[in-house]
Amino acid sequence: MKTNFDKLFEGDDKRVGVIMGTGPSLTDDVIEKTKRFKSFGANLTYRLGVDVVLGCNSEFWDYYERDARIYPCDKWTTRPQALENRWEEVNYIEERWMPGLSRDKSRVAAHHGSGPQVVNLAYHYGCKVMLLVGWDMRYGGKLDDKSYTMPRHYFGEYPSSMQHWPRTGPDGELTGLIKEMETIYPEEYGIKIINCTPDSALKCFPMMDLDVAISKYS
Repeated sequence: MKTNFDKLFEGDDKRVGVIMGTGPSLTDDVIEKTKRFKSFGANLTYRLGVDVVLGCNSEFWDYYERDARIYPCDKWTTRPQALENRWEEVNYIEERWMPGLSRDKSRVAAHHGSGPQVVNLAYHYGCKVMLLVGWDMRYGGKLDDKSYTMPRHYFGEYPSSMQHWPRTGPDGELTGLIKEMETIYPEEYGIKIINCTPDSALKCFPMMDLDVAISKYS
């Protein structure tokens, strides 16, 4: 499949988009408040009505692709199995190991995860202001790298075959992903990235209360 990157924001000079993570801070209230914007998300956020979703793992699409068919959004993966039409309606985009964002619309920077890749994809679609919600970037109540007393995800845990347990910092922060995001300097790409996630461990972008951001950028 091929998707027209230029179509989503056609006629919209502001080009404000919501980049939806799957952290536990994501709530029904946040989802409702951000419906006015074009939206991009990782993995199961297709169930929330996002316009564009990316899942970088082949195991994810093997398990969820049939469910995802009923949701009318652009679907992407960086797994080359998509080139073999393994998953209906799932587009392929190459991942390339590099800092920052890829300017080449045939690829995204890999960055070890669907979240950073979605940011690069939103850039390709022409998003100029990105509001991050659900980007907790930490697992609460850390006991050890595979034990936490707080929920890790808005959607609950994935099936055991797809659960990932990355090494985290002393407060459960996702240190690896945070380091990857710190290589992105929005001003180099003519964009703004604003983190509207309360108590996020990701501090490399300006923080803003979501209601303030909505008022400012609507």
